Amino acid sequence: MPRKKKTTEKVRKPYPTYEERIAAADQTIERLTKLNEERAALIARTEAQLAERRSALDKSQVALEKAKAKKERLVAAMNKPVKEPTPKLTPEERAERRREALAKAREAKRAEKEKYDALMAALAENGKTIDELLDGLKK
Repeated sequence: MPRKKKTTEKVRKPYPTYEERIAAADQTIERLTKLNEERAALIARTEAQLAERRSALDKSQVALEKAKAKKERLVAAMNKPVKEPTPKLTPEERAERRREALAKAREAKRAEKEKYDALMAALAENGKTIDELLDGLKK
């Protein structure tokens, strides 16, 4: 069976007029404007979310540093050698230590007095007064 040939010719679509092309361009402009506004709003929301997340991350990092420092302090305190308690002294031992401390203080005071007396003797030997010596030291 042979095929039948089409009797109708294909009609070519006419080229749009200026008005139709302008209307199509207006529709495209409207569609793209709306799309750009939606995208700008989406970008603004995303930037706000990003700012919130960055601030939350900063706070979390500060908290992490504090927690690490606290752990280090606790580990250092745990590993610190145990301090030996000072033995309690008997009243006689305390009295002996007090006497030794007083004797040491008296000896230091005596040495200071000897230095002072030697200074005063040197001043008297030189014929200067304390005021003159102070003025000489201040210059």
